[in-house]
Amino acid sequence: MTSGPGKNLPPVFINKTKYEPTAREMTGRAIKALAGIGDDHELRLLEGENDRGQGTAMGDDQVVTIDKALHFRAVPRDRNYGSRV
Repeated sequence: MTSGPGKNLPPVFINKTKYEPTAREMTGRAIKALAGIGDDHELRLLEGENDRGQGTAMGDDQVVTIDKALHFRAVPRDRNYGSRV
């Protein structure tokens, strides 16, 4: 068994896809990088796997501690919720 940063940590889910974190504490930008998601997307922390709400916005430089499985939604920054064009 290999040891090192991120081993034996709970997974993170981004848009319902499972990723293995690289450290116990990660920034929003680092979490998005796990999925190859760029700065043109906003990361939103969900209350759980089945959270149907918009979640809580997480800044790119904001740090989160991964002590349990976390669920995120990545959405385009220019998304306009509920507005008609």
